[in-house]
Amino acid sequence: MIRDMMVHCVEQRFGDIRAPRKVQWLTDNGCIFAAYRTLEIAAALNLEPCFTPVESPESNGMAEAFVKTFKRDYVRVTPIPDASTALMRIDNWMED
Repeated sequence: MIRDMMVHCVEQRFGDIRAPRKVQWLTDNGCIFAAYRTLEIAAALNLEPCFTPVESPESNGMAEAFVKTFKRDYVRVTPIPDASTALMRIDNWMED
């Protein structure tokens, strides 16, 4: 699902199957983000994976705050029947 979301986001943001230039992609060190196949797809999409330091929650604070605000202001107040609907709305939410 993470890989599908990466592909969808790149296509929606750049209108192409690949970002026109390297784009940093910040994640924590979760196994789904660091999996070999996920990193392979990131490279194909022209995404440069950047990981927060291990066992350093303060470095992840900005990302955590963003996710919390994003969920509060958009996800929880919008009817979302399925993942496809959520993916279609993410672009507009990000733009807002």
